[in-house]
Amino acid sequence: MKIRCFIFYIILFLSLDLFSQENQKYFEDQFYLGLAYNSLGAKVEDFKENKFSYSLNYGFIKDIPVTKNGKIALGLGLGFSHNSLNNNLKFKNPGFEFQQNVGSININRYNYTEFQIPFEIRWRNSSVDNYKFWRIYSGLRYSRVINSKYTYKDNTLINEIDFLPINKNQLGLTLNIGFNTWNISLYQSLNSFFNPGLNSNIKDLKQFRLGIIFYIL
Repeated sequence: MKIRCFIFYIILFLSLDLFSQENQKYFEDQFYLGLAYNSLGAKVEDFKENKFSYSLNYGFIKDIPVTKNGKIALGLGLGFSHNSLNNNLKFKNPGFEFQQNVGSININRYNYTEFQIPFEIRWRNSSVDNYKFWRIYSGLRYSRVINSKYTYKDNTLINEIDFLPINKNQLGLTLNIGFNTWNISLYQSLNSFFNPGLNSNIKDLKQFRLGIIFYIL
């Protein structure tokens, strides 16, 4: 069964490629690089974010035109993401607690790396000869957390913990809008950042990112 599925997808991919060539479509296969403000923003009592939290994303997206003029296409890619979150949610294995006196904390940071599979529905007003164009790319992105680390430091204590109870399977909505190289990037997670069932008061914490993304042909 697995071999049949593999053969089916190969034939489908080649068919799309041949169909595209016959209709003189063009491809916008692209490397991407994005930098965003990373947040767990939610209306959770006592939860506060501080300092700058970031998300660095990069990878490659295969472009699959679906119209004759190539202005509407699908995009499927592979990539990685390096992320940092700073807030007052202190991790104390196996649970969490909010730190009320944020001024006494030097570091309370969550670092984690994700493997990403972005899927996009793409519109652009480009052509074979026009490389500067407007684009609206929206879609879904699946992310798999492959490693994580928590760092805490105050005036009396330093603590580092690996492999946090983060929900390893993250799924979210994406929207990238812009002109030429510069684009605004939005991401909203659809599921909880931490493993469900840990603490009822943090179940609503979900990733939100706002930043810029560069597409490079």
